[in-house]
Amino acid sequence: ISGASGSGKSLLVYESRKHMLAGGGIILSGKFDQLQQGTPFSAFASAFDVYCGTLLEDSGPSSIVGELASNLRSSLGRDVHHLTKLIPNL
Repeated sequence: ISGASGSGKSLLVYESRKHMLAGGGIILSGKFDQLQQGTPFSAFASAFDVYCGTLLEDSGPSSIVGELASNLRSSLGRDVHHLTKLIPNL
């Protein structure tokens, strides 16, 4: 979502979020930081990092975390290394 400062973007997201969550959806949010312009996908990476951190906290026993990590490695292969640089909680 883009637009001028004060145009209601945050309110739009907040109000839409209620309906999406009620329907079982997942909402990730990130904000563009002008100081992070040199970091590719910084808002995207920040949103996923927070989400992955939440998953880690809510995942229960470490055996489940290990299983999730194994599934990620097998699905993403060597590319997972590059993603963990952008998304540390991954």
